[in-house]
Amino acid sequence: MVLAKDTDRIRRLVTGYQISRALLAADEIGLLEHLQDGPKSVTELAAAMQLHEPTLARFIRALAAVELVNLDDERLVSQGALAEGLRDAARIGVENYRAWAELPYSLQTGKPAFDQVFGKGFYEYLDSEPAKAERFNASLAAVSRGWIPGVIEAVDFSDTTTVADIGGGHGTLLAALLKAHAHLDGILVDQAAVLSRAKSALAAEGVLNRCRLESANFLESVPSGANVSMLCNLLTDWDDDHAEIILRNCRAAMGDGGRIVAVDRVLPPAGDLNHQSVAFLDLFFLVMEGGRIRTREEFECLFDAAEFRLAAVKPVGGGFYAIEGV
Repeated sequence: MVLAKDTDRIRRLVTGYQISRALLAADEIGLLEHLQDGPKSVTELAAAMQLHEPTLARFIRALAAVELVNLDDERLVSQGALAEGLRDAARIGVENYRAWAELPYSLQTGKPAFDQVFGKGFYEYLDSEPAKAERFNASLAAVSRGWIPGVIEAVDFSDTTTVADIGGGHGTLLAALLKAHAHLDGILVDQAAVLSRAKSALAAEGVLNRCRLESANFLESVPSGANVSMLCNLLTDWDDDHAEIILRNCRAAMGDGGRIVAVDRVLPPAGDLNHQSVAFLDLFFLVMEGGRIRTREEFECLFDAAEFRLAAVKPVGGGFYAIEGV
């Protein structure tokens, strides 16, 4: 027997795309940016954004119902309780939405639907959209600041002389590690275009003199010289075959006695409070990049295939873990 409450629940789940698409549309038209300097009327907003005023009024009414905006009795619109979080949540949202519409393609092939929709890989797409890439990278840096203090506390660097941050972007993590541990030197490994922006960021943090910047493709090789290699929010972007290649390249570069530290999400068991959200995030990485979120056991198998032994899995905050291999 199907209960009314179950029917209502499945209806809300199936039609959830309506709310998500409306939020993404609000981001697309720049609604919140137009409200940054204070409340505006629907008439003012329609004129500023060149939109159909009666339809915009209906749209804003719906957004007010989910607290993205406030709509007062005088019909003035202002930013709502959820406004601050939308920019980060929607950092690549419209592209994500379009790719998810082709989820069956990923189910049939095991490949990212993003490539099928856009005709290129996710990061290749970002290379062609500098403004979106900058926004995406800024949001990733903001996420990393949530777990960096936990990494500094959880990972022992007392016997380490040089740490390499593989695919380390603008050096946010590496700068924090070097500032926390005066005895460390660093190697920042990424593409040349990324490193050119990282140089000024590291200089601003006062650690550039302790860093070596190395341009490399970590699917081909990793620079030598470090006894700890960091792979932060990186392995999730790749399927097992590519992740193993990255780990093997790190293994070849460090020699015996080195360590790998992957900072990443770990899929919790069914029944865990976070299982649902992480399980759907796992599908996000499949659809967008062909990657995956792994269980502890899957990390153990992956490390073993690359000649590492899983030594520890430590929570560092924000749903991330420091996964150490020796």
